[in-house]
Amino acid sequence: MRKIVIVEDEPDLARNIAELITLLGYTVSGIFNNSKSCLLYLSKNQVDLVILDILIKGEENGIELGKTIAGSYNIPILFCSAYTDELLLQKVKSINPRGYIVKPFTREILKTNIFLALNDKLTPSSVAPPNNDKDTFHIRDKGYVIPVEVKDILMAEADGLYTKIITSDKSYLIRAILKNIEAQLPQNKFLRVHKSYLVNLDHISSFNSKGIKVNNNNIVPVRRGYYKSLKELFSSKKDKVY
Repeated sequence: MRKIVIVEDEPDLARNIAELITLLGYTVSGIFNNSKSCLLYLSKNQVDLVILDILIKGEENGIELGKTIAGSYNIPILFCSAYTDELLLQKVKSINPRGYIVKPFTREILKTNIFLALNDKLTPSSVAPPNNDKDTFHIRDKGYVIPVEVKDILMAEADGLYTKIITSDKSYLIRAILKNIEAQLPQNKFLRVHKSYLVNLDHISSFNSKGIKVNNNNIVPVRRGYYKSLKELFSSKKDKVY
């Protein structure tokens, strides 16, 4: 039976969530109201999901705890909070959680989010652990690690909390924001031409002030004021069309 940890500083709400989780057929293996006790438990026990509030007791808030969990444990995180302001959501987004439940919520909303968070078959691919081979980019897809040749990656496109990796013959949906993908690819090969697009320089076939044609097929927008920089970058390449 899947084990779920709840991190919530309101005791009554924590008990209510735990009761709903139990009714849905899962096991609540721990309830905590602070980061320290939660991390201590995670270091000694196997957990399948952490349901995490933003405001918790102690020096660290839920977002900081989420970053620690994401960086140290391979455990899905499901945020649960009443806050929806954009600045906070941007911070949450950087952690790549499996979902974000807005309080108050119904049993059905909780059921759906937990189900999606726990079932790998219903979730996109994820980035595999970093490797020392700079010529390949490892993607975890349906339980398998797929080594993708960096030279075959045409571009990467942001899609909310995910990123679409587009190669010459296949696309992968990665559970990671574009910024994190960019950090794992060679900077001398890939260029952020737009807030939502990262392009392999070797596959840019032509461009103008409005867009870039990748591999003579995909067309992506160019961020304002970037055309001049692109032109200078490719000034020595006569085979490019400006």
